Amino acid sequence: MSTLFTIGRHLFRYRAAIAATAFVFLVIGATPRNSIAGHAAMALGLAIRIWGAGYLGSDARRRELHGEYVISNKPFRFLKHPLYVGNLFLVVGVLILYNPPRWMGVLYVGLFLIIYSTILLTELDYLKGKPVREGRYRLKNLKGELSTWFVLMFIYLLYFLLRVFKNG
Repeated sequence: MSTLFTIGRHLFRYRAAIAATAFVFLVIGATPRNSIAGHAAMALGLAIRIWGAGYLGSDARRRELHGEYVISNKPFRFLKHPLYVGNLFLVVGVLILYNPPRWMGVLYVGLFLIIYSTILLTELDYLKGKPVREGRYRLKNLKGELSTWFVLMFIYLLYFLLRVFKNG
């Protein structure tokens, strides 16, 4: 296994901890503002995640790479990695709303692209040779997305509190 894939597996395993750590620093540098674009980006990101997760199910929530097959239809046909695309919109939306210094926003988007490109390449290598099949959207597959909803509720709660305390 190459070094890139070893790094990719570690990034996959610790992606939530990396995001949480980055969020703490974002909050420190935040000057929250109300922005329709920020709310819209977050809504789009969440919608894309729900669309993809309905086909993917709990495999997306594991800490280790897992999958018995490659899903080839609906969101995976158009986006290949809809949860990651959704995450990108969520990150951009949070950055717009929290309004950190510009250098921090650029740094975060750059780090996101590097981290998720590495994870994506690692996943592609892992899934190489796995059978391809069409998935079915199931509401029960969204159970794992509850944690996304809780994280977003926390992000919005903190956003509103910061707007009250920092903006008067």
